[in-house]
Amino acid sequence: MLATMDSPLARSTEVIRLIGIYGPIKLRDLEAHMSFSRSALQRICAQLEALNWARRRVSDKAYVLTYAIDDLFASAQFSAPEVDQVQPVLNMAKAEGCYDITFSMFENKTRFADVDSTKPPVEWTTEHSLIFSNAAISAQSEMSEQEQKTLIAKAATQASPEEQTELRMGKYHQEVRKARMRGYVLDATLPSISFSWRAETGAICTLTVEPAAATRAARQEFLEYHQQIMEKFSILCDDHFRLNLAAARHQRAYGLKQIENANPSVSCHVAQDGLPTG
Repeated sequence: MLATMDSPLARSTEVIRLIGIYGPIKLRDLEAHMSFSRSALQRICAQLEALNWARRRVSDKAYVLTYAIDDLFASAQFSAPEVDQVQPVLNMAKAEGCYDITFSMFENKTRFADVDSTKPPVEWTTEHSLIFSNAAISAQSEMSEQEQKTLIAKAATQASPEEQTELRMGKYHQEVRKARMRGYVLDATLPSISFSWRAETGAICTLTVEPAAATRAARQEFLEYHQQIMEKFSILCDDHFRLNLAAARHQRAYGLKQIENANPSVSCHVAQDGLPTG
């Protein structure tokens, strides 16, 4: 017998699940799987019938789910599996409060957007410029040259005059090549660092990290240790994505120099007033 929680929602969800798995299924057979009373089960089944989510067959009164419940979930909005996988990293960063991190993906073939973040939604970018955005540049560095050329050819038809100028001057292509070589995109002004990888699904995922504190000390510390900060979050993402990011890091020509005989902490050690705490 399945252990069922006591809440009405949990009970109803369990009934729907069992009808979906075992249906057509008669009431007595449903009851055998339940830890609550027959009368409670009958009430739930009656509610499902009233909602047109389940019905009883005329021939034997066995319960089956209807197309109405299929339509309900077919029109529902779900988060991408990659967003679910990165959620623990976002939760950890939010709890620590040291860095703001934003997770971005392609929502379609040409639209690249933030899909979750430690920052409030009003600060998200709903559509990144494929030409100017550091996060988008990082994502494109994970593409093959042919993929990237095809993408930018489509984007160029709707590019702004400023984006068209950037393309003509060749700076965009330089930035993509630089990101491929480094394995990340650093914005020294904000500051922030963006790095990308391919999930098992083939989707390109991008994480942008920036200091949570808007102080000069926090910015200076971030720039000094940005490589270690990126490695920290890269490893954390590796723990939650079934993808060998460590191997990907070896394959990239980072051109990074590790700080010898030191393992500086990448956790916060900047006070609210902007002065180092230790």
